[in-house]
Amino acid sequence: MNPISIESALVSAFASNFPGQTIYTGTSYAELTPESLNIVVVAGDIEHSVGPLYKATVTIKIEAPALLGSDSLSSFTSAINSVRSSLEASYLTSNWPSGSPYFAGVWIKGTKTSQQEHLWMAEVEAVIGVTE
Repeated sequence: MNPISIESALVSAFASNFPGQTIYTGTSYAELTPESLNIVVVAGDIEHSVGPLYKATVTIKIEAPALLGSDSLSSFTSAINSVRSSLEASYLTSNWPSGSPYFAGVWIKGTKTSQQEHLWMAEVEAVIGVTE
């Protein structure tokens, strides 16, 4: 199973919850814009379970500039909530693109937030089941 296909499927599925927002894949060579909200989907670990079923551990990384007096904190918080709602099984079932890999289920492991230098950062980790 190819991580690029899982990342691309998630980016496509997330699109309706993030109108006008570029969502990057972890395998992309695109440069992030440090002065705006960035969302990156990374399929780091993919394990073959049984038959056509694979388990992909994915991390959705969200970064926003930590600027006082700006709306980046509210945008950052809103993005975390939108990512979590985009990872609901009913949402992914409705919005997963047709074709392989096929969506088979999801479990959200957790969310971590932090601030580092001039960035607010969050990571939402989930396990997604997919089939070929």
